[in-house]
Amino acid sequence: MARPVPASPYELLSSGICPWLQVPLLQLEAVHGAGRLGHGWLLAGPRGVGKINLALVAARRLLEDSGGDVAPLEANEAATAMLRRHEPADRHPDLHWVFPEPKRNTLTVEQVREATQALTLTSLTAQAKVLVLEPADAMTTAAANALLKTLEEPSADTYLLLISHQPGRLPATIRSRCQSLPVRCPPVAEALAWLDGAGKGPEGVDWMPLLDAARGAPFRAIDWQQNGFYNVYKELETIFCSISTYRLDPQVVADQWLAGDIEAALNWLSTSLQSVIRARLAPDVIEDGKLASSELRNAWKPLTTQFLFEQLENVELLLGQLGGGINVELAVRALLPGFQPKGEHR
Repeated sequence: MARPVPASPYELLSSGICPWLQVPLLQLEAVHGAGRLGHGWLLAGPRGVGKINLALVAARRLLEDSGGDVAPLEANEAATAMLRRHEPADRHPDLHWVFPEPKRNTLTVEQVREATQALTLTSLTAQAKVLVLEPADAMTTAAANALLKTLEEPSADTYLLLISHQPGRLPATIRSRCQSLPVRCPPVAEALAWLDGAGKGPEGVDWMPLLDAARGAPFRAIDWQQNGFYNVYKELETIFCSISTYRLDPQVVADQWLAGDIEAALNWLSTSLQSVIRARLAPDVIEDGKLASSELRNAWKPLTTQFLFEQLENVELLLGQLGGGINVELAVRALLPGFQPKGEHR
């Protein structure tokens, strides 16, 4: 018998779970069952892996003191719910869910103070109280300082679930007071099987290149698909072909990247570098889902394989340190001109 359609995205995301999130949920519940569930938890993993789904399910089970199996969350309904999750809806009265306000990218000190003040009040249902920060690494310095006191002296039956795409952005004082729960991308085969449910239509969707571009994160793959993935990729390839043939100023491209989704652009560059390197090292091997076109491979022919490896290392380092104190603007402006062949790279 089909599960009734929940009344809101919150209801759906707190009552069903993506298949690959079952394992971290069981880890949380095992610790809870053993009486060792700490007050602060850092749910850390790539953007687009579904950490908010895990947090909302865990929060609901704490608030309702419930257990047992959780219904699987299908791709179509999950994708829709994720897009609409911040819409106003009835939620559990002891759930305090904080996320950036419209047109803002940060969690403000006012938001955190209001939420932590609510945690000091008596539970409205005589159960637990839960604060979810999405994402915690968007907190301003003042907001992080405001949260610290609650982490140091939490009231009884109070739990803080901090979602983090880049835990390195969080102050060490915050990280040290939380138990860490890594949330990893699912195996490729599992992710593809799940994503097939989001590609229903007369022509379907080829999810492999999308998942490859998203570095294995299913919800990022869905975002790519919904935002015209192939057009974006083709545009990026055209841009880099133009950079490498001196038809486009790399600093103009840097301006565009810095004003847009820098993480997505760097993910594309990493994937393309890996594809070109593999094509050079194993030219007879055909790889499904790798998107580096013959035009891009030709544009990068003057660049040595060693140099491409060095650029890949630089891109991966920059991706890993986004928001962690590195000067992104300087790094990007230094990175892109390297794709214009010079004497040492010919």
